[in-house]
Amino acid sequence: MSVKLECPFYDGPRLLPKFCVKSFLAPFETPVEPQFYNALKSGLVDLLGDQSIVASRVLTPYCYTLDIEIKLDEDGFVLPACHADDVHKRIAVCIDGSQRFAANAKKLLGKEAMKQRHLRILGYEVVQIPYYEFEKLKKKKEVVEYLHKKIFPHSYRLSW
Repeated sequence: MSVKLECPFYDGPRLLPKFCVKSFLAPFETPVEPQFYNALKSGLVDLLGDQSIVASRVLTPYCYTLDIEIKLDEDGFVLPACHADDVHKRIAVCIDGSQRFAANAKKLLGKEAMKQRHLRILGYEVVQIPYYEFEKLKKKKEVVEYLHKKIFPHSYRLSW
């Protein structure tokens, strides 16, 4: 599957079909820590103004699970999660807890780095929210400002 995504031009020998991975399902993916997920989702709802805009645990065509997906129209406006037509940009928010990093380091595990690389190849804008940045935020306003800067770095917001 990695060869198909990363080297579509490759036409050399391949594994026999019985050995090929057709999707990356659990246990390949590391689950999100519930407390981290809930705090981040709450901040996103405050930022975006509506819970129906935030899609959680979205399955991609290659069976990667997105922690959170945000859809934008051509003008950059956020669309409801259930909206399927006229989606111009898809943002994959990766909520990267400590289990997704090497021990005592700020280096993503290989499987997580590969997932994010594959999501980019599939056309997603990937926004990484690492635990070591997020855990420094103490107030709700700090969380909302942080998420705004990470997800929408080129837009200006007048007030929260």
